[in-house]
Formats: sequence, structure tokens, C-alpha cells
Amino acid sequence: MAEDEDRPLSTVVPHLVAAIVCDVAVADPTTNKKSLIGVFDRLSVGSFPAKRPVSLYFKITDAEGNYDLDIRYVQSDTGKVLAKVQAQGGLNVKDRLSSVDFHFSLPPLPFPTAGRYEFQIWANSSFLGSTSITAVQGRAEK
Repeated sequence: MAEDEDRPLSTVVPHLVAAIVCDVAVADPTTNKKSLIGVFDRLSVGSFPAKRPVSLYFKITDAEGNYDLDIRYVQSDTGKVLAKVQAQGGLNVKDRLSSVDFHFSLPPLPFPTAGRYEFQIWANSSFLGSTSITAVQGRAEK
């Protein structure tokens, strides 16, 4: 059993400061500062169903202890979870006054129909918040 598995999960619910969808999110290897390229909340596709890779950036604060993080990609109209990213025991925060940020490059995600799609952020089974994008039929983005 790994050392982190012996530690209990925190009961402190973090505060979501930001959640942003973009084309690319990268971290500077020297400073660890994040750069977000191509921020968007609306996606035009030629036809449905469609698939597209995206990146997700989010920042939390007021966290302390061990957290399992879940990112759920949800079709808002139906509530159906279309994809999920899990980081079990993936976060340990020692200073509650600090903030922590993340970025994930996601593989092509499905867009079955036009409509709203959410990225829901959960920590230790507590919903922290979400960000969304709206997919519309139109001239496809390159």
C-alpha cells in the first residue's frame, strides 16, 4: 500500500477560483506559470456528431489535506457524463492560504449534438463548480 493511501481524505472543501477551456494550456518549466492559448466558450462545428481536443485550466484555493479530483465532461441537456478524468490521491495541499492550479490536455471529446457541455470539477466527492462551452453548427473551426 502506498504511503498516500494511508492518509485520510480532507474534509475541507476547496474554493474554485477559475475554470477555463482553451485550445492549449502549458506550464513554463522554470516558473510553473500557466499560459492559456485560444480561450473559448463557443465551438462551431461543420456537422454533428463531432469530436475535438481541448485543454482545461482550473485554480483552487482554501484547500488543506489530501484530495481525489474528478473532472466530468457532461452534456448539460441530458446530464450524461461523456468523459471523466480522475486523479485519485492526486493532490496534497499543506498550506490552506495557498492556491493550486492545474491544466489538462484532453483527447478529442465527443459533441453528439448542438448544445451546452460542462466541465464539472469535484474534490473528494464535493462539487466545486464548472465551466461550459456551447457547440453550434456552423463553419468548422480549424
